[in-house]
Amino acid sequence: MTHKEIILAGIALKKTPRLPAMILSSGVWTDYRNGLTLQDVMIGQPQKIAQTIIDDNKKVGSDVVWVAADCSNVIVKALGGKCTFNLLGEASTIDEPLVTRPEDVDQLRVEDLENSREIANLLETARIVVGEIGDEYLVAVSQWGAFTLAGQLLGMDNMMKTALKDKPGLNHIMEFTERLLLKYWNLFIDAGVEMVNQAEPLSSGDVISAKLFREASFPRIKSANQAIKRISTRSLHICGNTTKVLDLIPETGANLFSMDYKVNLNVAREKLSGKMAFGGQLDPIRVLLEGTPEEIEAESLSCIRDGGATGFVLIPGCDIAPQTKLENVQTMIQTAHHFDVTEIY
Repeated sequence: MTHKEIILAGIALKKTPRLPAMILSSGVWTDYRNGLTLQDVMIGQPQKIAQTIIDDNKKVGSDVVWVAADCSNVIVKALGGKCTFNLLGEASTIDEPLVTRPEDVDQLRVEDLENSREIANLLETARIVVGEIGDEYLVAVSQWGAFTLAGQLLGMDNMMKTALKDKPGLNHIMEFTERLLLKYWNLFIDAGVEMVNQAEPLSSGDVISAKLFREASFPRIKSANQAIKRISTRSLHICGNTTKVLDLIPETGANLFSMDYKVNLNVAREKLSGKMAFGGQLDPIRVLLEGTPEEIEAESLSCIRDGGATGFVLIPGCDIAPQTKLENVQTMIQTAHHFDVTEIY
């Protein structure tokens, strides 16, 4: 079976000859090791950037290959936002909120994503990657979910105030940000991408209450997934501790849930096994960045045995830190690939 066949079978809750394993986006990690900034990726020659992605994954061995990785804020730039992408080894930043009130989004146009030079370049890169290795690997793209994207437009403090004090305003801006997410996804699906991911760091249990998640974030995650009829593989990543909302995750319409290392895998297995694929969750700092290969192997095996069910995927708990050694990530992937799955199936 190919890498793609194995990860798709795992997500479909089928037994596989080896354990599926993947990195989570981690564009800055890839770019940093190749001397590239996110800006270089967005405005560079698509053929060159695509080859970098392809060559890098041959070294890593991830079953999923990410395009436009860590470039999610390009959506804000396309709308006229001031962003920084040109710092080597650094994620992008939004330098100032694009809007101050939810109704300000009425002046913004979803269609502007089609006029972005940077998005056009990322799409061409995606087409090349799909054309070169799309038969062997599952090609994926990630974008902020509607709740987090609302925070990117409003600014974190203003977003939290709106979420707590202005529910109609929150709904208004999220109606717009969900359309942005869907537009972005559809552009990449047109380019051949076969898996989409919602990244929802602001939906973390470390940031918002379970009540606010249920009322605001969850409905938008679900409706975005329901709106994507053209693609069957949808993943969701939420940072932090999501234990209190695990019961809702199978209802989001995602068929792969990527968890932070703060979630107890035994609890997650109890809540999710048989309902959807789930994965995690090596600590990207304490284990992948700072650990020895021996420690990484031991932690990987611990995750595999705790997750231990058909549909479990070994994944870092979040993006990989830029300074992480390639050998460390290879150790995680190879541990999964060489694990005797008869132990857990």
